[in-house]
Amino acid sequence: MANRIDWSKIRRGRDAASKSLPKITKIPIVKSNRQVISNLLKDGDAILDIGANDRNLEKDINSTGINISYFSLDIDKNLPHDYFDIATIDRKFDVIVALDVIEHMTLIDTVILLGRIHELLNPSGRVLISTPNACHPVRFWRDCTHVTPYRYDELAGLLISAGFHDIKIYRIKDMKTKDKLRYWIYRPLLRLLDIDFAPGIVAVAKT
Repeated sequence: MANRIDWSKIRRGRDAASKSLPKITKIPIVKSNRQVISNLLKDGDAILDIGANDRNLEKDINSTGINISYFSLDIDKNLPHDYFDIATIDRKFDVIVALDVIEHMTLIDTVILLGRIHELLNPSGRVLISTPNACHPVRFWRDCTHVTPYRYDELAGLLISAGFHDIKIYRIKDMKTKDKLRYWIYRPLLRLLDIDFAPGIVAVAKT
């Protein structure tokens, strides 16, 4: 599969993202990826949930009152999903999400996945990808099923190389009062070491 990848294109995307994005400690913080998804959706949208597991995202969206068409994709055939192989999908979507999926894949498989997502989105469609924050000291390494870590700027670069634009990156952390205090105390050290306290990141982009 490696010969299907344009590595120079990926490098250009990574370089562009690195130049345009600030340090990790300046990336905005959101409470959860669900919050970002709710802000993306509007009535009538069709959404594909990649790696949907128990389809819990559908319940969360329905609780917001937004009227959408939800479709799920997962390799687990013991659960009632709409699709079990992304290659078999023959329709378009307004929003596609992959929540904590790509860290379980090789880089090559992720590049191929992002290209396929771009193909499946309507014009002005939006993709949302969440993954552990590689700038966090331990979050990625605490799960033995994780394969590939993604820094926020490298994830943005991969999205650029897949043809996406208008990319926005957020850090995921439900900030309590004590967290805000700790952040301001340790912020100089975090910036010095180029590390972060937020366990996850989420990227949003348009076709």
